[in-house]
Amino acid sequence: MYQPRAQVFTEWFRLARPFSLTAAAVPVLFGTALAWRDGAFEPYPFLAMLFGSLLIQAATNMFNEFYDERRGLDVAGTVGIAGSIVGGRVAARSVLVGALACYTLALFLGIYLISVGGWPILVLGCLSALGGYLYSAGPRPIAYTPASEAAVFAFMGVLIVVIAYAVQAGGFPLSVPLAALPIGGPVAAILLANNLRDLVSDRRGGRRTLPIVFGREVGVLVYRALLLEAYVAVTVLMAFGLVPPECVLVFPSVFAASRLWRDIARYSTPGRLDPVVKRTAGLHLVFGLLYTAGVLIGG
Repeated sequence: MYQPRAQVFTEWFRLARPFSLTAAAVPVLFGTALAWRDGAFEPYPFLAMLFGSLLIQAATNMFNEFYDERRGLDVAGTVGIAGSIVGGRVAARSVLVGALACYTLALFLGIYLISVGGWPILVLGCLSALGGYLYSAGPRPIAYTPASEAAVFAFMGVLIVVIAYAVQAGGFPLSVPLAALPIGGPVAAILLANNLRDLVSDRRGGRRTLPIVFGREVGVLVYRALLLEAYVAVTVLMAFGLVPPECVLVFPSVFAASRLWRDIARYSTPGRLDPVVKRTAGLHLVFGLLYTAGVLIGG
């Protein structure tokens, strides 16, 4: 059936889950700010890294949509999905091809980054791409285990920052992954809020996410700990001089974090928790931009 071009674009935009793409952009921006501070900013590697990271995140979202539908987790009316496959608007095979196309484009950008940064970028980039695929695919997807939040913390909170810095500076000191630690908490909290929202449907579909294995109450406590980690880590990093004092700019965002702290325990239905997921993504964006601004101003 023919679909207008605007409608086709809208469907693929939904499949990319645009609210989650900031989770891929923020660590690149922060890693670039660290490189700028150290006099190593390079515009073309920065742009290649940014678009490559966005493409891998979009592909991961599409893989997630494809494999969840195949495993029967996504049905009509499920909250938090694009719904393009279960609604019959995009064929499942097309979504898989779209994800692979995003990976292919990211691969070409990765080849350029490897030519700039050498073999360490090859290793780190392959780890990042493999993590994105194994998150939803394979015999035991990471997304179906209690380790998914830890994986997101490591890959999207630290690894992307390190790669973004390394492709511009030609390497990275230990201070870079340490400075990236505050980014990890909020981005892992996005996933945990998502898993708390989907607790009932995930249990029905056979997933073993953190809230399912350890219970909703533990999931809420871990979510709150991830929010707290961001602010505690910035405080410690400033105290030891690993990031400039100007990074105090992040602290006004604590008001948004406090509302999320309250609402994650207050609400339990998917419909009420879905806005919490999106607001957590918003907190990650605001926190990350303020943290980046602090490094740039203090650099």
